[in-house]
Amino acid sequence: MSMNAEDLKAVVVYRKEKAYTTLKEAEDMIATEHWNLAMQRMYYACFYMASALLVSAGIKALHIMA
Repeated sequence: MSMNAEDLKAVVVYRKEKAYTTLKEAEDMIATEHWNLAMQRMYYACFYMASALLVSAGIKALHIMA
């Protein structure tokens, strides 16, 4: 399945928003000293941002799902 430029842009925006939301969750977990949960949320924040950057660069290393 091929996505048009508008769809790809929407995926990038969604993943960036997801990254920032997930990072906020990590900060909340740090504030309550839930270290394992904080690490998990940081991992996923990085994953979402990296996938957004890859898609925005035209690299299709990951299956595109919104």
